[in-house]
Amino acid sequence: MPNRRLAAVAASAAVLASTVLLAPAAHADSRGWEPGGERGATTVVLNPALVPVLVGTLKVKPIAPGALVAPGGRAELVFPITHVEGNVVEHSGGLQFSPVGGGSLRLTHFDVNLGKGVLDAKGRLNGKRLARRVDLFTLGPVQPIGGSVPACFGTAAGLTLTAQAAGALGAPSFAGAFVGDACVTPRQD
Repeated sequence: MPNRRLAAVAASAAVLASTVLLAPAAHADSRGWEPGGERGATTVVLNPALVPVLVGTLKVKPIAPGALVAPGGRAELVFPITHVEGNVVEHSGGLQFSPVGGGSLRLTHFDVNLGKGVLDAKGRLNGKRLARRVDLFTLGPVQPIGGSVPACFGTAAGLTLTAQAAGALGAPSFAGAFVGDACVTPRQD
């Protein structure tokens, strides 16, 4: 059980560290939308208690145009939506990690597949492009963060780290860790 708790903390930390390192979005509105996003934005509310693990263990760095906003003091990552086709919502930006054991892992072009219940990304491990997309998170029920479930004006989902993503981070015991609540909000034209 302690190992599972550590895994959950480290996985959440990886995602949260990226938010801490992202430059704050000066023009984001109160819902965390990035105005430069073509088709809206997806916001991920993270657990601030995990920031030290993220920064110290996985050394997460943002890949623009992702942004960190903090409405009401709550850390949120925002990724612009670039395209929506059916149940698939595509994004720009990404995250760079230092996997456990060293190296570099870049994850970009996040796709939220609402039909399959998964968030995946293109990846590069130590500069080499991965042959296929990495399933990063499964989409499930939202969970309380800081004592309450974050408000969402779009499609809400809790993000749980997949075994594939945990393996890519060099930490297979992180599989199944809850990392935050996402709110997918395509702009209505």
